[in-house]
Amino acid sequence: AADRGVALRKLRIIQNNYYTMKGSMRKRTMVGGALPVELEVEVDCDLDDAALNQLIMNGVHASPLNGLMRGVLPSYFTLTKNGVELDPAKAAKFEGAVVGDPVGQAPEARSTELTLIERLGMSPQKAVRKGTAKAASSLTDEQDRTLNPAAICTLREDGIKEIEQRLYSPRGSVFRFLSEEAEVAGGMGRAPDAVSYISAGIAFCFMTQFGRMASMEQLDLPSYSIVQDTHFSLGGASGGTGKAGEADPVETHVHLVTDEADAVAQDMLDVSEQTCFLHAFCRTELKTKLKITRV
Repeated sequence: AADRGVALRKLRIIQNNYYTMKGSMRKRTMVGGALPVELEVEVDCDLDDAALNQLIMNGVHASPLNGLMRGVLPSYFTLTKNGVELDPAKAAKFEGAVVGDPVGQAPEARSTELTLIERLGMSPQKAVRKGTAKAASSLTDEQDRTLNPAAICTLREDGIKEIEQRLYSPRGSVFRFLSEEAEVAGGMGRAPDAVSYISAGIAFCFMTQFGRMASMEQLDLPSYSIVQDTHFSLGGASGGTGKAGEADPVETHVHLVTDEADAVAQDMLDVSEQTCFLHAFCRTELKTKLKITRV
């Protein structure tokens, strides 16, 4: 909008994501899936409907996340068990040097005047699709469920984006995030930028699957960690490229501490990749279902 001299007033974005989990953990048929994103843009703008729709669609395509969403991208992995590198069994191997275990190497946190992440209570009740998840269903062997996380993003007067993240199904907590682009992308860098949150989300989802599998299978896994690299193009608008956003395959280095056999460690990686919702997002060709509401 800034590039085109267009004023977007009262801008708010409401996004609903849907992920599926189907199959049996015991039979190794359980697979995580991703469905099209539903995006509603609320805005007050002087453009006519056709021009506004084109502007918003261009914004969607300009996002670096577009590269993960519109392409079919494999994910690449290394696997290290107790300090010894193993070849993945089914997961695609990253053909490069292994990045070492990050445990104990995290930089010291720096203080900030802003509260970047804050818990606000439980998500409101929402009518959800048939078969959506119940609170305890993630640990059952046979599953056929749909999850519905959502986000409401508002651009504040100080230029920071305020994001209210909700989990409608299974019903969970509401969290408030703050985000702002770095100075090179037109922001002031007072909060994490968008692609940093995207990268963290992929890592958290993937890590969750390891803990979930270990719990369900009663496996020995006292410690597990990853180093994950994501590569995005500059935003087509914020980076001034004028092109659609692009992304490369996610590269992940998995480090496990376990007394289980090598084959079990390899199986943990395969199952975790197969059941990770956001790795499914990367390997699935998806489109955005867009709705524009004038306010």
